[in-house]
Amino acid sequence: MKDNELIDYLVQKKLINSNKVTITPLTGGISCQILLIDDGEHRLVLKKALKKLKVKEDWFADVKRNVVEQKYLKYVGGFLPNAVPKILYSDATHNFFCMEMLENGLENWKELLLKGQFDLSCAKKAGKILAEVHAKSINNSELANDFDTLDSFTELRIAPYLLRTADKNEAIASYFKAEAKRLSETKFCLVHGDFSPKNILVSDNRLVVLDCEVAWYGDPTFDIAFFLNHFMLKALHLKNDAKKVLQMASVIWNHYFEKMKPVVATDFEKNVVHLLPMLMLARVDGKSPVEYLSDKNKIIVKDFVCNELQNSSLSFEKIKINWLKTINNN
Repeated sequence: MKDNELIDYLVQKKLINSNKVTITPLTGGISCQILLIDDGEHRLVLKKALKKLKVKEDWFADVKRNVVEQKYLKYVGGFLPNAVPKILYSDATHNFFCMEMLENGLENWKELLLKGQFDLSCAKKAGKILAEVHAKSINNSELANDFDTLDSFTELRIAPYLLRTADKNEAIASYFKAEAKRLSETKFCLVHGDFSPKNILVSDNRLVVLDCEVAWYGDPTFDIAFFLNHFMLKALHLKNDAKKVLQMASVIWNHYFEKMKPVVATDFEKNVVHLLPMLMLARVDGKSPVEYLSDKNKIIVKDFVCNELQNSSLSFEKIKINWLKTINNN
């Protein structure tokens, strides 16, 4: 749909009042087109899933994940209304939806971290929100049916992260393949699938989670390991502040696990710290590499991951200590 057609369509649907609007592309990862629509009276965000993701390699995904994202926002919004954006309009025919424009001082958490702002209160809130979504959705057959999206999760996470990395690292490929199998066979709770600082907006009084199109009823270890991984890698990138960055990771883990410990198996933490180094290497050798690691730092990650997989840590505290020593020694 061209811009003029889109504008006419939104006027017809009474989402905006005028054809005289400003359309501004917003940044939002690799998988969607995101536009700010402003007619001078209304400001709303339109999000449309892309069939081909914006990465160097060919990477395609079903655009119906747009519907999955809306289901996640509506479900979580039912008990954590301030933690997700409000949906204003859904359009299944054109695979887009409109949501509130998040302003009022909300800033992207990843950008704040890269600027050296390490707010522990944000870490605490994020850990609690993730745990609340996981804990509330455990063993829910209706949600399991609504988010029976293993094919999409495999297409967007298991294959491009774990299996792609296995292809590039023959010596440790068996760990990645076994973990991919374990994840695909687990159905325990609602998983966001892309819970990371780049998909979180923060202000003094609000934390908002975005981009849940990979949502899947599966294994919560993926979400928390995926989230912690961003802090592990940023600690290497921000070497002078590594201790502060990893302190944030500890706050996230402690507040998350405090709520989850009574409702998960005893090997839950072990599974998290087993998956965590694989995701670290996946952001080097997978289809979605981080943009901020130098070639030297990529080698540091690879060596650390190989050692961790062969001498597995049993707790997050232990792997964090090992990682901080590695950073300080390099």
